[in-house]
Amino acid sequence: MIKNIKHVDEKVLTPQDTASISPADISKHYAKPVRGYAIISDMEGNVLETPNLVLLGGREFIAQKIADISSISSMPSSTDDLSKFKIRYFGVGTGGADTADTPNKIGPFDNDLDLIAPGKFADISYDTDDTPILSSRYQYIHDGKLKKIQSDNGGSIEILPENHNITINGEEIAVDAYTTIKYTMVINSQELYKESDENGPFSFNEAALYTVEYEDNVQSTNGNSYNIPATTDGSELSRYSARHRAFARFTTLTKWLEVKDSLKIEWFILV
Repeated sequence: MIKNIKHVDEKVLTPQDTASISPADISKHYAKPVRGYAIISDMEGNVLETPNLVLLGGREFIAQKIADISSISSMPSSTDDLSKFKIRYFGVGTGGADTADTPNKIGPFDNDLDLIAPGKFADISYDTDDTPILSSRYQYIHDGKLKKIQSDNGGSIEILPENHNITINGEEIAVDAYTTIKYTMVINSQELYKESDENGPFSFNEAALYTVEYEDNVQSTNGNSYNIPATTDGSELSRYSARHRAFARFTTLTKWLEVKDSLKIEWFILV
């Protein structure tokens, strides 16, 4: 799918937060050197498109990756050396909108460090994740609050082409280049704590992409090597609490997820 980055299309979306993109939103979300948007859809085909914000901590991560050197960080989260970090996990939460009579989104803001109120996908951890295939482990880390993007049911990371309009000597030409990263993430119906208890169903209204520190070429008992979350103290248990940093975040008005509900997020980063 070719995407034109000369402008941001306004689409008729259901449900939708706003009828148009304001100049403030364009300045905040789109007029950035690295920008993006997310498309959220349920199993009935209802769609919401919303801008994301690549956070300052995420831009520090990009700077270190491009320069291939570590650097002092202005953000208090994670670590100064981000050279081994990879965007491989995501999280969702309930802190992205208020509960006023006329609801409002809260953020995102450039200096956000995390989700405001992260939800929990599942309880699987070091105690229960015993598959000998290391690449199949670590689907959930940090007490089940972060889920691996390249997980079950279609989770994937792709690089897609964009159509770039370039003016040379007064003549406009179109050039294709592979400058869009697409993260596809699936929330299954059995994930998240959505039981109808005193807290009610899950009030989805925020999501974040996470960079997680990785260790490459880790040998397993079956003789194969894998790239998996890095330890923090040398123990296998600590891989489930690997160092991480929020890369990008979006907020939306609340979408209530019942026990039977699934959700797909297609998150595009344009570079």
